[in-house]
Amino acid sequence: MTYPPNPPGPQSQLPYGQAPYGQPQWAAPPPRGASSPDDLTLPLYGATFRQATKRFFKQYANFSGRASLSEYWWSALLTTLLMLIPTLLITIGAIMTAVSAATAAAQEQGLSGSGYDLADPGPMGFGVRVLLIVGVVLLLVAWVALIVPSLAIAWRRLHDAGFPGPYYFLTLVPSVGSIIVLVLMLLPSKPEGQRFDRPSQVSSGR
Repeated sequence: MTYPPNPPGPQSQLPYGQAPYGQPQWAAPPPRGASSPDDLTLPLYGATFRQATKRFFKQYANFSGRASLSEYWWSALLTTLLMLIPTLLITIGAIMTAVSAATAAAQEQGLSGSGYDLADPGPMGFGVRVLLIVGVVLLLVAWVALIVPSLAIAWRRLHDAGFPGPYYFLTLVPSVGSIIVLVLMLLPSKPEGQRFDRPSQVSSGR
């Protein structure tokens, strides 16, 4: 698809797609996107979950370029699922610990004079402790493994929406920061985001 040039005259000095006040605007070209899922130099629009996952890990620490909406939100789903497993283990372990503590407290009077060792957690108590330890270790491993690529793809998604990557640190603003960044992440791709592409991509016209 081709786009007509700005009409001749003073308005030809304006940025592409803009015209003087009161005159019709020319349609701006869509932002450049990758033609193949294996092309990591440009964002892949309409990426599937599998494609987004592969690109997420292949661009582990890449803070340059752009990432499409589909790439970002499929990757967000992936990280949520990976963090969900250890979180569930910790939650189950915590619930079982609370139940065991409540049961022990209720039976303490009857067991204290029976020779029962209250300090002995028994097989169930030992299993709960193992469950908690495994959950915490897995959660730390997942967090360490995902923090860099998650930050990198958020950076690239902001680029694709036309904003500098450091806008991500608005999440540090109490109460409203995370909401602001969420809104920015939901914005559609903008042609002006191409200014964040690497110079080699821009010069080659890709």
